[in-house]
Amino acid sequence: MNKIWGLILALIFSLNAAFALSYDYSDTEFVNIPLSPLKPILSNGDIYEGQEIRLKVKKNIFCHGCLLVKKGTIATARIETIVTKGMNGFPAEIIIDNFKIDGINDSQLMSTYYKAGKNFALLVYPIKWALTPIPFVGSLTNLIHGTDVRIDTDDVIVIKYFPHWK
Repeated sequence: MNKIWGLILALIFSLNAAFALSYDYSDTEFVNIPLSPLKPILSNGDIYEGQEIRLKVKKNIFCHGCLLVKKGTIATARIETIVTKGMNGFPAEIIIDNFKIDGINDSQLMSTYYKAGKNFALLVYPIKWALTPIPFVGSLTNLIHGTDVRIDTDDVIVIKYFPHWK
């Protein structure tokens, strides 16, 4: 029985070597690219999931002594997730991903941006549980909502560029 397991493990390791990628995942050198939206993004505004947004690069970005991205270059991204504010103090949330900058391969960017409004749940839930024994009074805390999200034009969204990734 042990010989069978040995054969199975040998087969798995040989298949792993056959399909191994030629990329060195231990290379973690990166360059930060600061961006800001061209117009404010509001969770209670007329935005939708999958919407493309435009951003501009905040400063000249150099990599290995060469200009990588010029200040003012327009980048695009996509709104991936919108969570509206909810009862019991839960905030609205926006997740932005799929950043694209002309002249840079998409696979060389690590780019997820998350922003949430103010969360009041840690204040609301103790009150809710304290009032629960009194019929219907605990449910009044359902009227307390978290805040909306606002990403202003002066907010900085930082994405990472990995020059050695392919």
